[in-house]
Amino acid sequence: MPPPFLLMFDYKLLEALDMVLRCGSFDAAAKRLHLTPSAISQRIRQLEERHGEVLLRRETPLSATASGEQLLAHVRQVRLLEADLATRFDASNDDVAWSNLRVGITADSLAIGLIAAIAPNLVPAKLLLDCVVEDEAYTLDLLRSGDVIGCISTQPLSVAGCVAIPLGQLPYIGVANVKFVAQYFACGVTAHSLAGAPAAVFGQKESLHRRLLRERFALLDAQFPCYVIPESHALYAAAKSGLAYAIVPRAQAAAELSAGTMREIAEFTTAVPLYWHHWARPTRPALALTAAIEQFAAHHFCR
Repeated sequence: MPPPFLLMFDYKLLEALDMVLRCGSFDAAAKRLHLTPSAISQRIRQLEERHGEVLLRRETPLSATASGEQLLAHVRQVRLLEADLATRFDASNDDVAWSNLRVGITADSLAIGLIAAIAPNLVPAKLLLDCVVEDEAYTLDLLRSGDVIGCISTQPLSVAGCVAIPLGQLPYIGVANVKFVAQYFACGVTAHSLAGAPAAVFGQKESLHRRLLRERFALLDAQFPCYVIPESHALYAAAKSGLAYAIVPRAQAAAELSAGTMREIAEFTTAVPLYWHHWARPTRPALALTAAIEQFAAHHFCR
């Protein structure tokens, strides 16, 4: 009889676990794998029996346990390595399959044109990105859990089995349209004026905007009015419309600042250091993605 650790790596079962978590339900995973929901459930149960513990939390939303995350990280790495090996053996074949890379991307990177900037590198390498969008302070958790093969993060220290590449600093500024500035900041930007000025803040978690208000003006969440908007384009649109002021990448507001329709709020000017984290044993597609992200950072970040 094979040793227990060999029984654990049944990739048919691991694929079921991976698909359930990607799709968010047994029914959706069953459709993707052309199986019945009961067959998916049976595979998850078999995997847990072989491993000897619960791997999937049956809650809303579905989530992996710590052991489940370790298995997922393993199977995703194996899948990428196998695809890379197949490409190496068949490099001359025009029908080589596209590679799917699941990455943790910041909303602000997307807002200032990440996809368009790296597109010339993606197409020749046949790379498909599965982007998981999160605030840059939390993307490293996605890599640590094995949910992604790489991420853009504010954290300089990498996780085990991964490396971190400095990308530079992304400049941020406070912005509001001309009428908003005249209405709320005619006497200057102070803790008192900010306590009455609606802010557009990204998401529910700790964010750059919340941190700067706390550190520079001693204002906590309950001490200023805010719209919570979990999408960078919509957040900036709120500022452009005069609904609120916001803190955004300088590049995102460059056109309106030049046109004079938006004003910079200098009290919020800052720069956030960012890093590209990826597995220490990258595949050729992952290396191509790394090169593309470094080129993007060279044009949009400061050193």
